[in-house]
Amino acid sequence: MRVGSFRGDHPRLPLHPAEKVLLGILAVHLCFLPWAMGTMHPWSQLVSLGLAAIGFVVALGNRVYTGEHAKGWEYRLIMWPRLLRFPIFWIGLALLGYILAQALNPSWTFVRNATQWWLLRVNDIPWLPTSIDVPFARFNAWRALIIYASAWLVVCSLWIGLTRRRSMQFLLIVLVCNGAALACAGILQHLLGTDRFLGLFPWPPGCSPFASFPYRNHGGAYLALITALAAALATWFFEHGERTMKKSTPASVLAFLAVLLAGVVTFTYSRGATIVLGLFLLLFIIWFLLRRSLRAIGGNAGSAVTLIVAVVFLGLLLNGLRYVDFSSVYARFDPLIQNQTRDESVRARLLAHDAASAMLDSHWRRGVGAGGFRHLFTEYVQRHPEIYAQGRLFWEHAHNDWLETPIELGAGGVLLLLAGAGWWAWWMVRHRGLWHSLAVPIILGLSQTLIHAWFDFPFQCPAILATWCALLTISGRWIEIDSGG
Repeated sequence: MRVGSFRGDHPRLPLHPAEKVLLGILAVHLCFLPWAMGTMHPWSQLVSLGLAAIGFVVALGNRVYTGEHAKGWEYRLIMWPRLLRFPIFWIGLALLGYILAQALNPSWTFVRNATQWWLLRVNDIPWLPTSIDVPFARFNAWRALIIYASAWLVVCSLWIGLTRRRSMQFLLIVLVCNGAALACAGILQHLLGTDRFLGLFPWPPGCSPFASFPYRNHGGAYLALITALAAALATWFFEHGERTMKKSTPASVLAFLAVLLAGVVTFTYSRGATIVLGLFLLLFIIWFLLRRSLRAIGGNAGSAVTLIVAVVFLGLLLNGLRYVDFSSVYARFDPLIQNQTRDESVRARLLAHDAASAMLDSHWRRGVGAGGFRHLFTEYVQRHPEIYAQGRLFWEHAHNDWLETPIELGAGGVLLLLAGAGWWAWWMVRHRGLWHSLAVPIILGLSQTLIHAWFDFPFQCPAILATWCALLTISGRWIEIDSGG
């Protein structure tokens, strides 16, 4: 037997059956996440973990290439050595072990009676990371472990299991189509004026939903991420079509979907998502024009067709916008335009930021445990009673992931995350991904989520976290294939 390699791409050969199965599992899983109310509830998080585990097992299985799946010679592809050479596998495993140590070493325990709850200090091992012993349904370190494990398994499955660029193309297009369907559901909900979940049943009190997301800012952040993906695919297909002299490509349709998704982000009423998406679009246009001018790629007849289709779609879009009521959108942004201190939610977040900063000063070494922020933050909110003026008595998140994550994971967890980020940065530079027509727009889209996380909590939504990690992995895998690595 000859051991197959991961070098290159073989577009004329059909996909291996095992890769098709894995591709189906990944597509179902990543499409399930946003529709399952952002995967914010225990049942959906357990389903996500199950799908991720199944996908990982399929990805890890060895493959024998024969007949039509090989070029006249049989070979065997062994998957586990590639997994062991993947630094994110070990970094992620260490992070899961760290969260497990937190869960097994609580410093507080949750106590409640008929009318109230409080935290009771208990003995712990002082040199180990710690957590808060809270019931599973109220969110604890075990729930966080499930969420992180699901994302980690998806990353590992993508890295070792997808050996062909065609597989990644299919998965990314499925994600864009799924995002477009989600956007249409949200717009339909807006036009009908209903606050029911997909028109089926009412949301719980206190929700500010969009489409299937209980929190409109999460809906905006997710669709902004998919907008960047659609722009990235449109760019890649456009330039690939020019190089191969193809008469037509999906670039026009993908560009239209990117415009559509960008417009829908506005109607999520997420000010943060709208602002960072605008920044992404500006940087993307600058990068695209700069890339085109430096490379001086010639056009063909397909470019004219692309332009005509784009103009037609743009005309239809502008005609449709004539009938849209923008008054509610203006009402959301007017306080920021006039004076941010007049907006109660902005003032409350600034005060919450001060309280979270004080919490970080007290717990940066060991953390309070993954998922523990919401339970201990009450102690620090009481130092800023003005926060209660907005009427919110319980803050689940800091509205700043850059603060909340180190508060929960402590110095050890943050160092592991930084190690993973550093490896990805090194990988992109090593494989010359700075001008890659697909990877760069995706990375710009991932960066917009990081910026959004400075004043909101998009990464506390499992659907966004897993999709963000998946897009980062696919972009890295794609440039590896293109570079022959």
